[in-house]
Parts: sequence; C-alpha cells; structure tokens
Amino acid sequence: MKLPPRILCRRLYHPNVVEHQVKHPLFPLTYGPHSLQYKVLENTLSKYVPLYGFDERAIVASANELGLGGAVISALGAHNSPSFFHTSPAVLELVKFHLVTKRYALTNALDPSRAPGGLSSIPDELPTLEALFKRRLELNVPIGSHLTPLLSMLSIPGEYLVNTALPELHRLSDDLVFFSQEKDSHDFAWYAKRAAISCAFVSSELFMAQDKSHNFNKTFEFAEEKLHKVTKLGEYYNNTEEYMWYTLLTSINLAKSQLTRG
Repeated sequence: MKLPPRILCRRLYHPNVVEHQVKHPLFPLTYGPHSLQYKVLENTLSKYVPLYGFDERAIVASANELGLGGAVISALGAHNSPSFFHTSPAVLELVKFHLVTKRYALTNALDPSRAPGGLSSIPDELPTLEALFKRRLELNVPIGSHLTPLLSMLSIPGEYLVNTALPELHRLSDDLVFFSQEKDSHDFAWYAKRAAISCAFVSSELFMAQDKSHNFNKTFEFAEEKLHKVTKLGEYYNNTEEYMWYTLLTSINLAKSQLTRG
C-alpha cells in the first residue's frame, strides 16, 4: 500500500521542514479522552447541545445524567476561556471542545498516529478537499439550529477570538488541505489558500445557520460553489476581505444587542 507522503509526518501550521510532535493527543485541549472533563463535555455535545444549544443548561443536564451534579460546571472552565458578556467559562470550554473534537473526528482515519489499526487502516488514497469540507459541515447538522449563537460567540473581539476561535479555524483549514488531494505550495500562496478556505468555511456555516432546506441541501450547494471559487478561480483576496467584514459587522451587532439587554 502506497501512503501519501504528507500523512507520514507531523507538521507545523506553516511551511517548515522540521517535524512537529503534537503536544497532546487532543491539542490544544488540556485533558484527554479518559478524563472527567472529556466525559462530561462529550455527553453534553452529543445529547444536550442539540436540545439547549451551547448553554449552561446543556452542561447541567449532562452532569446530572452522569450523577455529578451541576457544581461540576465550576471545574470545566479552562484558564484560557475567560467569561465575557453572558457566557460562562464552562460554555466557552464546551465550544472549544466542539471545535477541536470535530476537527480531529474529520481526520482520525487519515492520520497514522491516531489510526486504531496502525498504518494498515489508513486508506490508499486521500479524499478530495471538497469531500472533507462537506464532511465537516455534516458534523454540524445535529446542532444546525444553534449555529447562530455559536458563531456570535466565536466572533466577539477579544482573547477567546484570538486564542481559540481563529487558531482552530486555521487548524481546520490546514487539516483540510494536508489530509486531502489538494495540491499545496510553500510560498505566500500557502497562507492565502488557508485563509481563503477558512473564509469559505465560515461563510458556509453562516449560510447553514439560516438554511431551512431539507437536510441543509442548499448549504452544501453553497459550500461547493464557495470552494470552487477558492480552489479553481483563486479568489483569495475577496474571501479574506469578506471574512474581515463579517467579523466586524457581527461584533458590532452583537455588542449593540448586549448593551440593549443590559
């Protein structure tokens, strides 16, 4: 079996010939899959976020089901997830958990270091960028009705945006290229392509948040068109500009709504 050379090595999130060993199996999470935090958050995300959204009620319901009680919330907020507006550190950690675990779920079967059966379980051929891109959107389907508040939380200017939201978005874009058949480069286009893919993904999530079509069919059509423009037409600048405007406008609107509530 001939493995694609890119999946046989670790890499930094920029062009670099130095191999990079991931600090943690679920980096940047500070806990592993056998921890109490992981157990609570996984149960919350799979069972209660589809019902309540990214809200403390979901965490409390999950903790109660596991026999832990609502007090567990105080132990879930990571030091790098400060509270802002009406969102608690525990909810921010839940959002971070969603971003990280969905990114890993996308490529688990393509990464030799995480494949349960070793190299023998790695497919002979990498999937297309479009297939991986759509698969990541499909992972949002159970929480589709809660995407709007999620995207609002992710776009608020501040520490969480800088240290969690944007780095995870760009790690996702890097994985989408690295674990796909997409041709890569080692110059400025490396950054431009990943920025454009990040913008295409955010645009697709924004569309998905408002999509009422059956099984989000219109979202996947929209995503296919956006990705085509990025990969085939090279519309890097327009996509980057579009994302900057999105972040600015969303932040202003959210700040207005929070001031009104106050």
